[in-house]
Amino acid sequence: MIYGIEVQDIIQNIFTEVKGYRKSEQIKVCCPKCQERDGLLYPDGKFNLEINTKKNVFKCWKCDDPKYSGSIGKLIRNHGTTYDYKLYKSYSRLYYNNPTFYIPSDNGEYEEEEYYNVKLPIEFIPFTDINTNLKSHMDFYNYWVLNRQFDTSFFEEYNIGFCTEGDYKDRIIIPSYNKFGELNYFIGRYIGNNKKEPKYKNVDIKKTNIIFNENKIDWDSTIYLVEGVFDMFSLPPNAIILLGKELYPLIYNQIKEHKPNLVLVLDPDAIKESINIYRELLTIYGYHNNNKIKLVPLKGKEDIDEIRKNKGHNAVVELLKQAVELNLNSLDVFDK
Repeated sequence: MIYGIEVQDIIQNIFTEVKGYRKSEQIKVCCPKCQERDGLLYPDGKFNLEINTKKNVFKCWKCDDPKYSGSIGKLIRNHGTTYDYKLYKSYSRLYYNNPTFYIPSDNGEYEEEEYYNVKLPIEFIPFTDINTNLKSHMDFYNYWVLNRQFDTSFFEEYNIGFCTEGDYKDRIIIPSYNKFGELNYFIGRYIGNNKKEPKYKNVDIKKTNIIFNENKIDWDSTIYLVEGVFDMFSLPPNAIILLGKELYPLIYNQIKEHKPNLVLVLDPDAIKESINIYRELLTIYGYHNNNKIKLVPLKGKEDIDEIRKNKGHNAVVELLKQAVELNLNSLDVFDK
């Protein structure tokens, strides 16, 4: 029996020519880094990259500065398709005790990070299972529909729920799923009356390791960059939540790869941060960005969610029509 033979099938699908394929746990392919470094249109035929499907590692014996090695998941994520990596992850749980999660580094490759097996709180109740006879359930429903004035269609579309007990008691839970449809984060919004409770209590992992609900992002359409989750629900579909006021590397790298049309919609108190993010985006699109990056300069004190709530969706639509390119030499657009 060859350990990791299904993983070898994935590698063969990516590299086509594999020495030792289905004959040994130690297999070889032509190194794509060597090919790139030497400026070759085709593989160099030297099979310097060795892969051990039992130990879940790879190494190129020619690449030295920088060396090219790591776990097989990194190799597949760098050179395979989304489906290849999804398939690998399903097998990694079968073969390897320590599956890994990968995020893009500054050089565009995927670096290994600890794999986070995120789970919703055990007390989580989906809104689709709400008991309308229970006041504790209806308090959450009324908060969403009457207080926030959101549509109930979001319940099923985003698998939104709530907790009446446990660590996330009195919190609406809004999950996030990666592009493979796997849970990778969730936000807990407090709706109770205890003023000592923090407004948000989220799952305890680095937010910079995820793109919130990446599975719903269409990189070929206009994308809205916003601060928080309720801003996302207040805009047309296709929003990326920054979970703050900074553009972190994972989002930056994905924007760099896809180069979509962008509309930046930060809160009115984030003028400085909006300018900083706009400058960062210009390093991708160039200083003649040809209308690819626009900004909605919110005036007054209302953020986009408050504008929708107080003035309706039409007011949001009209604001989005006013999105402009930012002239960094003249910031009159921010005059209030």
